[in-house]
Amino acid sequence: MSLADQFDALQLDDLVSYVTSQQEENLTLDFKLINRPDFSHTDDKKTLARALSGFANSSGGLIIWGIDARKNGQKIDCAREAHEIRPLSLLLSRLNELTSRAVSPPIDAIRHKPISSGQDSGFAVTLVPESESGPHMAKLGEDRYYKRSGDAFYKLEHFDLEDMFGRRKKPKLSVAATIILNRGEIVIGLRNEGRGTAKAPYLSFVIPEPFSLATYGIDGNGSVGLPRLHHGGNDSRHPRFGGNADVVIHPGTTHDITKIEFRGREENRPRGDFVIEYEVAAEDVQLVKSRVTVNV
Repeated sequence: MSLADQFDALQLDDLVSYVTSQQEENLTLDFKLINRPDFSHTDDKKTLARALSGFANSSGGLIIWGIDARKNGQKIDCAREAHEIRPLSLLLSRLNELTSRAVSPPIDAIRHKPISSGQDSGFAVTLVPESESGPHMAKLGEDRYYKRSGDAFYKLEHFDLEDMFGRRKKPKLSVAATIILNRGEIVIGLRNEGRGTAKAPYLSFVIPEPFSLATYGIDGNGSVGLPRLHHGGNDSRHPRFGGNADVVIHPGTTHDITKIEFRGREENRPRGDFVIEYEVAAEDVQLVKSRVTVNV
């Protein structure tokens, strides 16, 4: 599940569970207390700036506001106590206001959401995506660069900054599933949402029942967007596709790969949500496992 999926799915019961189970902080999860919901306390502003900088300069992460994290008997930072925030609406307003000023350059796609326990009280969650336009300096009185390592934020060293300023733009691949209405067919493609060109793309996915790989390709003439890679195991339910370095997917574009279809009678055609689990990679890009939900 992606960070964005986790962010969307988080509910009050999950936060309660974090405290009762003493959920550990980790590379992409951090718990924060707040002194004042209007961020008039200098420490609160610096906390926000450090967290946004650190997560954006690393792998991204979730900040949960209103939970106290302290070391347990094993010296591990974990959720120990909930401190509901009041008024919650004021906290959300200030988070939205300060986000663009908390780091430089600003980070795209940061999101905040309230998790209410009633009467303008509760918690907040901030989603910080990994950034490809960094490094990002923490502002609001900090003026330093941070990164996330383990369960804490650390100041970037000089060699870290040299590496980040010289880092090339990277592709970011995900599966795009397009429904062909009234035909029981789904086109499976690779979407490049990154800032770099994806070379030699690779895709494998699990075909959800009761669909099958289309017999005649994308266009009815047997065409596919990438060569099929055959392998052992259940090849018909778990197809793989890959191209050489001559095959590229440019930033902001989708490359159609193949199609899956329902071959039964029209009155038996499936309806509802279907989950497609997949793996994607490209040249110099590590393998990513994720899933996409398609409503047919």
